[in-house]
Amino acid sequence: MSQRYSNEDIQQILRHATILQQENDVSREQLIEIAAEVGISAETLEKAEQKWLFQRDTMKKQAKASARRHLGFQLHFIPYLATSVFMVLLNLTTTPRCFWSIYPILGWGLGVTLHGVCIHRKEVELC
Repeated sequence: MSQRYSNEDIQQILRHATILQQENDVSREQLIEIAAEVGISAETLEKAEQKWLFQRDTMKKQAKASARRHLGFQLHFIPYLATSVFMVLLNLTTTPRCFWSIYPILGWGLGVTLHGVCIHRKEVELC
């Protein structure tokens, strides 16, 4: 008696086979042949490929945008730290009794904090 597989079994077996064969690239023609053997029409495969390409491009764009946002935050945070240290040192050397540097540090720090929250919550439209 021959072994029978359900559609879910077939998908899992093919997924495992794909993982095992990661070093070997599959040509588009081979992909079409594999799909035909599994019973997937060329039209369905074409739609799936277009959807996959769109998702891949979208993910690449999102990754680039995320990298730009993080770079922008670093370019905001590093000068904030350097300027804050400078202002504290200036404050302590000129007027140690009156700690005035805390006010600009807190004001700018609020902006840096909101920038960081915006980036980490991925609320791009607010940035």
